[in-house]
Amino acid sequence: MVKAVIGEETRLKSAEDRLSHSAVASQVGLVIGKLSTSSDRCLVFDLVPTPPNDAGEPACSLIEADKKKGSKGKSQSDSSSSSSLFIDKDWVAEHARQVSRMLLGGVKVLGIYVWMSESSFKNSTIILCQTIKGVAESAPLWDADWGERLLIHISYSPRRWTCRNSSLASNISSSSLRPCDFKMGRVLASLQTFRCTYTFDLRLPICHQSASNVRKLADILRQAISSHGKELKDAKAMIDGNLVVEEESCVSDGLHEVQFLVPFMKDSYVEACSQKEVVGVLVFGGSVSSFAYSNSKEPLSQALADIKGDIIMSLQSRLDVLWDESDGESGLAVDHGKEGSDELSTEAPFLQLNLHSLRYGICNICILLFQTKEIS
Repeated sequence: MVKAVIGEETRLKSAEDRLSHSAVASQVGLVIGKLSTSSDRCLVFDLVPTPPNDAGEPACSLIEADKKKGSKGKSQSDSSSSSSLFIDKDWVAEHARQVSRMLLGGVKVLGIYVWMSESSFKNSTIILCQTIKGVAESAPLWDADWGERLLIHISYSPRRWTCRNSSLASNISSSSLRPCDFKMGRVLASLQTFRCTYTFDLRLPICHQSASNVRKLADILRQAISSHGKELKDAKAMIDGNLVVEEESCVSDGLHEVQFLVPFMKDSYVEACSQKEVVGVLVFGGSVSSFAYSNSKEPLSQALADIKGDIIMSLQSRLDVLWDESDGESGLAVDHGKEGSDELSTEAPFLQLNLHSLRYGICNICILLFQTKEIS
């Protein structure tokens, strides 16, 4: 359970000024920051408003509970007390999914924020908890066992900031929200920068498979990324040319260069295939430029874990983006009567190719997709 949340004062005050001058009655967006595994606290770096949906409508709006009754004698304060928040939960979740793909190592979508009055907030706790749960499912924290997310409420009547933990338990109720300490300070100034340019070159055998067990290029790449991530997790590291003692903290300022020492010729991700079953080789290579930011009080192991996670997530995110672009298009029609194909067909996206039916040209596919792609 997170007990304290510290927000970057310059960014959050800027967000508050922007909201106060916008004259909008409500707004919803994402909380971006870092979960400190060494302590029970979160660092909030910025607030990212959710844009209008494809129809140009805002992601949230206030609705009047007594609108249909047509009461004319209500004051403005009475109207405010009867209003509640409507949120396009699916759109906010999609926004969280896309933003999480672009964040650097260790920086996560920690929850949501809302801009609304105190009285309207009290009428909207259920939909807020539902929105937070959708965001957590769309932007999961794979490297952290954290069963909560943050809900930051910026109230304009009265003007104040409050922060709550929202439990991700299956039963959503008003009791799912619990208050936690919140304050602002200079968070970004205390962070140290770590950078790693990681070069990889994996060679994956493509084995002949039955028609009932066909694997597409995207499936093979996902398995390769997942398997390589397990190897990278145990890799030793050097920072600024020195072998890392992970329990230590980094006390020097400036940019720190990171290199990983991955075991040479360790092919644990390769399936056992006899020579007669191999129909081709898939070359998966390129480089990833990865960054991570760490507090000086955190051990070096945290910065290294953030960079390792960023490398794998960058590869997975790149693959997901390519798959989204090809989603909905017709797959490649494979003639199983042929012994093999001398050329790759361009009638379908690369990621939907059934590689076991292709015997030539396979080595060039991943170079086209990933080589010379710098993901940061």
